[in-house]
Amino acid sequence: MKDVLTPIEMRAIDKNTAYNHIPTLVLMENAGASIAKYIVEHYPDKKKVSIYSGTGGNGGDGFVVARHLLNYGYKVHLLLLSKPENIKNNDALINWKAIEVISTTTKNLKTSIITDSEQLTPDNSDIIIDALLGTGVNGKIRQPTSKAIDTINYSPAIRISIDVPSGLNPETGNVKDKSVIAHTTLTLHKKKTGLVKSEERYTGAIEVLDIGIPQVSEEYTGSGDLLKLKKPEVTSHKGDNGSVLIIGSNTDYIGAVIFAAEACISQGIDLVYIVVPETSASIIKQYNPEYIVRSIPGSILSMDGFELIKPLIEKVDSILIGSGAGLNSKTGELFNNIVKSVDKPIIIDADALKLVDKENIKKGNIILTPHAREFETFFSCELPKKLEAKKELLQKLSIDYTTTILLKGVVDIITCPDDYKLNSTGNQGMTVGGTGDILAGLTTAISTKNSLFESAYIASFIIGCAGDEALDKYGFKYSSKDILEFL
Repeated sequence: MKDVLTPIEMRAIDKNTAYNHIPTLVLMENAGASIAKYIVEHYPDKKKVSIYSGTGGNGGDGFVVARHLLNYGYKVHLLLLSKPENIKNNDALINWKAIEVISTTTKNLKTSIITDSEQLTPDNSDIIIDALLGTGVNGKIRQPTSKAIDTINYSPAIRISIDVPSGLNPETGNVKDKSVIAHTTLTLHKKKTGLVKSEERYTGAIEVLDIGIPQVSEEYTGSGDLLKLKKPEVTSHKGDNGSVLIIGSNTDYIGAVIFAAEACISQGIDLVYIVVPETSASIIKQYNPEYIVRSIPGSILSMDGFELIKPLIEKVDSILIGSGAGLNSKTGELFNNIVKSVDKPIIIDADALKLVDKENIKKGNIILTPHAREFETFFSCELPKKLEAKKELLQKLSIDYTTTILLKGVVDIITCPDDYKLNSTGNQGMTVGGTGDILAGLTTAISTKNSLFESAYIASFIIGCAGDEALDKYGFKYSSKDILEFL
């Protein structure tokens, strides 16, 4: 697992923690308590603290810090840079309501609602805590937050930022407008990419605080990972939201590309091109008029179709090979030629795993989607029985072959050269024919906009959830067509 996270990865982990039955309110409480403890341990004699809070989760962390510091005997001035009714984060709102109650019972807490920059005055506190924006910065900073950043920076106080200094881009480390210049940044769970890339003068010393996120929320897939899926732009046109090419389905396995294609369409793919032998084409064309079907003469896929395939490869974002393709050596010649000559994402599934030479995949653009037997055949090695040993082997092979591997099993293992993920969604009913084709189609569709690694583990999570919903509705008598219903 990574030591440094992008903002979207951190948000996904937060949501995965809720998915794993630990409420985000608990994480906010843990964050605020950890920050307060840090201040008490490092600054026991500096008892006058100002906390500048925004209306998001970062501001909510500030509310919790205020509450805990009061219990340690600190005097706290909490400044909310908006009206309370603008607090949209539910966890932050709960903690603000607690602050409102506490403010009526102690003289050590002063609250100020700042709606105009003119309300801000020089701050001579011992410590200032920046809980304004955190990872929520987006372009030019509005008033009165902009003036608050100036007030913080001009103060002689010790300046501490929560998670990321407000104004600093949490992903790139750039400062587009202005930023809090912190003496210390207390970042939560793990460092963010922006902190690593930024100038030290903005972040000061960086301390990572544990907030109680369990390993399962980062190691296993969860609903938070769906946040990484790219949404269509308002200004997008046909083709902007993904186009794929699926090559497969000889006469004996016509349904394979249909399952894969339907999975692609379920993810909003604009254009689905399908290349199959002419003996399969007419049936596939009738299934869905959205498919753009091209046929190769004869009953098998071969190099005879490469000239037809080449211009389609130029048009699409990602390619799937193998679904129902059969094991003819001429098909293997076609697939190996595609793998060697194409730099776009290629998902190798089903029969292609028996035909493609593993020495041809070392290009960094390949996703393999084998089950256990296919894996052992492809890599000419035996899978260990224990999960940890399997994971280590897959990680090594991902590095050796510069590839992403999605090993299907009771627990799916997804590896790339520098990371891994596990998926436990799904059930034993998913051994029914067609599920592998659906997974391959999902992976292909997502890879048109996401990284290969993300595409593999998000697809694994989605089909597992769909299978679990099919089980809830139909029991173990469900089919792959039922799984498509829930995608």
